[in-house]
Amino acid sequence: MKKALLSVCLGANSTVVAWTKHPEEFAEIQALVMLQPLEGRSIGEQFSKVLGFKGGYDRLDQAVLERTGFRLAEQSPAKYASAITVPRLVAQEHDDVMTTPEAVQAVHDAIPVEDKQMHWIHGSTRRFDGYHYFSEHPEVAVDWFDSHVRRRKKGGRASFWARGA
Repeated sequence: MKKALLSVCLGANSTVVAWTKHPEEFAEIQALVMLQPLEGRSIGEQFSKVLGFKGGYDRLDQAVLERTGFRLAEQSPAKYASAITVPRLVAQEHDDVMTTPEAVQAVHDAIPVEDKQMHWIHGSTRRFDGYHYFSEHPEVAVDWFDSHVRRRKKGGRASFWARGA
């Protein structure tokens, strides 16, 4: 079976961290799509700004540290991105109020593979609109997987589940 991953939001972050810590578990993965990964510092700064959080990012960062043992910046997928070894597509709502384009671009740029693509979603500031993007535009993810995961034709149609693919 050929394998690829579609990882969303904090799941994308978790995928990158897991890939760093347990690369052997990802040995069969041929491609990765990350939909709206979150960079810890960026989301903390954006939340503080939008919510008018008194004390701003530093206070929020301290609260997260006390509750989780991790600083927000330590939860950034960019910190672990060098472990990714397969073709990768990042898709992100460009004007997402929960992060910044620069933070997401940094995640994309930190991944060392040459075969990577950044796909900006436009038309909203709401993060959750980005989550629905592939249901409305499946061709973006499907075309990426089609071009990066070797498949076998069965009955004239491509099949991800075909044995011996």
